[in-house]
Amino acid sequence: MKRKLIYIFWCWLSSILLFMACDDMEDKPFTSGIMGDPTETGTAELYVLCEGLFNQNNSSLARFSFGNQQMVRDYFKAVNHRGLGDTANDMAIYGSKVYVVVNISSTVEVIDFRTGTSLKQIQMQAENGSSRQPRYIAFHKEKAYVCSYDGTVARIDTTSLSIDAITSVGRNPDGICVQNEKLYISNSGGLDYSSRLGVDNTVSVVDIATFKESSKIIVGPNPGKIIAGPDETVYVATRGEDIEAGDYNFVKIDCRTNKVTQSNEKVQNFAIDGDIAYLYNYNYTTQTSSIKMFNLKTEETIRENFITDGTVIKTPYGININPYSNNVYITEARDYTTYGDLLCFNQQGQLMFRLNNIGLNPNTIAFSDKASQSNIDDNDDDTENPLAFANKVWEYRPAPGQFINTTTSAYKDGFTYDEILEEATRRIQQKSLITLGGFGGYIVLGFPQPIPNVTGEYDFKVRGNAYYNSKTGTGKLGGSAEPGIVFVSKDANGNGKPDDEWYELKGSEYGKDTETRGYEITYYRPNPANQNVFWKDNKENEGYILRNSYHNQESYYPLWVEDDEITFQGTRLKDNAVLENGLWVGYCYPWGYADNHPNTKEGSNFKIDWAVDSNGTPADLDQIDFVKIMTAVNQDAGQMGEISTEVTTVENLHFKK
Repeated sequence: MKRKLIYIFWCWLSSILLFMACDDMEDKPFTSGIMGDPTETGTAELYVLCEGLFNQNNSSLARFSFGNQQMVRDYFKAVNHRGLGDTANDMAIYGSKVYVVVNISSTVEVIDFRTGTSLKQIQMQAENGSSRQPRYIAFHKEKAYVCSYDGTVARIDTTSLSIDAITSVGRNPDGICVQNEKLYISNSGGLDYSSRLGVDNTVSVVDIATFKESSKIIVGPNPGKIIAGPDETVYVATRGEDIEAGDYNFVKIDCRTNKVTQSNEKVQNFAIDGDIAYLYNYNYTTQTSSIKMFNLKTEETIRENFITDGTVIKTPYGININPYSNNVYITEARDYTTYGDLLCFNQQGQLMFRLNNIGLNPNTIAFSDKASQSNIDDNDDDTENPLAFANKVWEYRPAPGQFINTTTSAYKDGFTYDEILEEATRRIQQKSLITLGGFGGYIVLGFPQPIPNVTGEYDFKVRGNAYYNSKTGTGKLGGSAEPGIVFVSKDANGNGKPDDEWYELKGSEYGKDTETRGYEITYYRPNPANQNVFWKDNKENEGYILRNSYHNQESYYPLWVEDDEITFQGTRLKDNAVLENGLWVGYCYPWGYADNHPNTKEGSNFKIDWAVDSNGTPADLDQIDFVKIMTAVNQDAGQMGEISTEVTTVENLHFKK
């Protein structure tokens, strides 16, 4: 399918389990609530950073106040009437300010702790204007230090909030900490994992006084999480050349001698509380997770399973220690596409309380012994009006693909087609990702009110999960574009159903040699079910929807479909994905296709004026009531999988309140 979802896999595992994933688990409905008794020692408030979904621009910051037991899920947006940006990775409270590192937006958001208002959005860009992609932040005296994927560390003055210096370190830094007047930066090289370079294996040491790299310490392949420990030590998790192989190590650096000691502890993420470390690991073979308590002084396991009361966390996403109480906070990401939870445990591993549905992919918790002064509640956030968005799935016929028979295809074990439609409608209403599978797969959406045709203006937006790479081999726009053709229909007979004529929106490739009209493809159910899905087209071509190691569900062929073959017809666009330096780049068509440009760009908008009938004659529609989106490319892109259009919603740009 896409590097965008593979990037979420790498981003996930990099930020918490440190590198990226997106697959299925039970997709629970949204339920609010607090379980247990949220009381804490010496703690007035906690803040939870939620990274959101990659390229969906929906990172959020939640605040929970222990005094009045009040939670504001989208606290930053409620105060500032805008979002944090795209894929927030790290957060810290330092002095009178809250600092949030937003990776894909390439910014550091600085917030006044007392009021919650934004003081400055620091742009993390290189001299040529390219994004540095900041990852993590650390502090020393009056300075903040931010490591970025472009191989740099920026020094920010905490008074002026300006960048006063940049220094270079290793490849793709993925962690930073301070110890003994020095910065320690883990150089992952994670973005080079599939190229000839391979991953990095070093920790850079930067002298704070000179702000220059003084040495590099070899610690092991693909270092990530790094934390200052007791007795002038630094600990780092190394993740190996292949994240699924389980070659993880917990590494100690003696900062007095730079001596490196590797333990036999398997760890992907961890937190340190004095002499105690809480080590998280995930086993890809058994698909199970574990959290153990480890004594850093004696290098002995205190408890193999930290959680002692039977509480189950299937997808731990962040581990933080409350410095005022020493309680352990663990976030639960569920299936990465629905709101996750925050769980608080005492040091005996017993659950004290749980804050449900706090945000999408909660990754970092910060604690304060003082209360902020902003008086705002959870009903004050600037939410999007549901009248502006698609609210019903009338038809959903995905082609085979790597996300079929997972929650991303609205599927749960044993679901019938009617149940699929019901679940797909719920996902569209929540703006959760839905895959259309390979070529021909489609979805039909309805709306609370008609979308009017306003001459000269864009009428609706299709939200997907396309994104741009900062650099492509050709210099043209590309990254993860999986274009889908868009059709519209008006309820001409007035029966409220999508049974009138469909009109194609003429995209930039309409009528060119980059499209094949009248294309037809048939997919065949594999036997056994866990094999590649064979296909034939009407151009005497054949091939497979190939299985991959990231998605190992029972079958890539829709299990709710009774027929042993599925046929789709439509217009096929020319293959748009190209292998460049070991990575697949999906190039964007100029305009007129779904999931082809990022949601924040003009290329994700559409005009009803583009509608034509089957002969190419303009439809001259005054409004539409239904939108149909169909995957338009038939291409396998290596580790990305098949090219498959994804949709989260369609937005009416002229809705009436």
